[in-house]
Amino acid sequence: MGKAPWMSVGRRYPILVPALIAFLLFLSGCASSSKPEPQPVTPVRGPGDIPIPAGFQKVEKNSVLITIGGFEAGLVVYQGEREPAWVVDFYRETLPLDGWTLVASFISNDSILVFTKEHQACVIRVSGSDSSSRLELRIGSAELPSGSPPRSSQPAHPHY
Repeated sequence: MGKAPWMSVGRRYPILVPALIAFLLFLSGCASSSKPEPQPVTPVRGPGDIPIPAGFQKVEKNSVLITIGGFEAGLVVYQGEREPAWVVDFYRETLPLDGWTLVASFISNDSILVFTKEHQACVIRVSGSDSSSRLELRIGSAELPSGSPPRSSQPAHPHY
């Protein structure tokens, strides 16, 4: 049985996946928490090729996308008329079919799912009421420069 591609990335670049997850969680403070007004057009796929449930509309004023060199990250907010539990189940069932691996989940009134895939991490936060949900996708990816040697997980030893 072969190993998942993201596992080899974690060994070769041990700080990459935790750093992406930490950055994506930090990014959550960048968006306003005011009541969003949905936009009229709903994309089939969101950032990082993440599927968006039918009927969800992007909230432009609460969304931020950043691209610097080979690094991409963003927070994209959607609003829709589905129960939060339905949205959580949608991502738990759909993303593994696209090669994403669920690495952590926190299920409560505000549920958080953390997925990884190759050089990407995705944090999904779902909140709302019985009939509507707010969906926040935090996605981050880093393309490593070609020819770059992997960083060692061992600390540097000082010379005395």
